[in-house]
Amino acid sequence: MNEPIDFYFACVSPWSYLATDELRRIADENDREINYKPIDVGRSWKEAGAGQPMDNRPEVLLNYRLVELPRWAAWRSTEINIKPKYFPVSYFLSSNVIIAAHQSGADVHQLTRALMRGCWVEELDISDEKTVSNIVSGVGLNSSEILESAKTTKVEEELSSNTVSALAAGAWSVPSIVLDKELFFGQDRLEMISWRLKGN
Repeated sequence: MNEPIDFYFACVSPWSYLATDELRRIADENDREINYKPIDVGRSWKEAGAGQPMDNRPEVLLNYRLVELPRWAAWRSTEINIKPKYFPVSYFLSSNVIIAAHQSGADVHQLTRALMRGCWVEELDISDEKTVSNIVSGVGLNSSEILESAKTTKVEEELSSNTVSALAAGAWSVPSIVLDKELFFGQDRLEMISWRLKGN
């Protein structure tokens, strides 16, 4: 049986958002499951010694980001607001909710996608509990149970474990994708992942 693809991400990362649908399409086309693994991005940056928050990045990188985002969104035929109202915000609530939903046995692709679209399309604050509760309900999950579970030690431990496994795989930021123990960093590597899955 084919090994699942590990997808390390954060919903407040636009590059993670741009990767989500195309990665799912590639996985389905190649009969692969996806392990959705939100990570503590700040911790991964610190421990890997790479990556930094937006307000620490040089202006030249910030400016180029605003060129690349709409270009890649057009390439992926994906709607995006490159300057959303609620960005940057904390990723912990959205990440923990996804982990809690997965621990409950739910397929978290639609939830992950809805949270990302909340940030990058719908001008929603995905660090706000009421907003996230509405998103969870909107994909047919029990929001009160999921939100309560998201506060547990079990969820906190899985977020930490995901971060450790990402670092062990050589990842330092998001999105990072591990296919058969091979690391691919960035949504711009999806075409290469498809190429690899074809036996190259």
